[in-house]
Amino acid sequence: MNDAYHVFCGRIYKIGFIRFLDVPADVSRELSDGATTVAVRGTVEGAPLKIVEVALQRDEESREPALPPALTLALRQSPKAQAEFRSMTTALRRQIVRYLTSVKQQATLERRVAKFVQRLGKRKRRTLKGAAKPQKKAARKS
Repeated sequence: MNDAYHVFCGRIYKIGFIRFLDVPADVSRELSDGATTVAVRGTVEGAPLKIVEVALQRDEESREPALPPALTLALRQSPKAQAEFRSMTTALRRQIVRYLTSVKQQATLERRVAKFVQRLGKRKRRTLKGAAKPQKKAARKS
């Protein structure tokens, strides 16, 4: 892991509700190691939409959620559900795990896991490729 911090000045700008910062090309090249997107961790001093001093460091920590044992066991018993779960984005998997584990009792967790895995096992893949478009009815001319 590259532990070096890269310090530079830049302007934070806002598009919609997301804030962006242009990273200088040399810093971007050094942090990316050829990757198209790079997770970074940084600090920003100052108010948004101002010119600020930024320190960035490459972040190589895993984004995968820690699965509760009940979910791990249930997914092992259902290969189809496991494949569906793995096909989801990491962010969606994290959100699902957060929902499943936001309980007070183990019994509730087990019920949620069972229901979730059952639904995943029955899930049909939705694809847009080759999907038929609904046809409009032609207007009758009199």
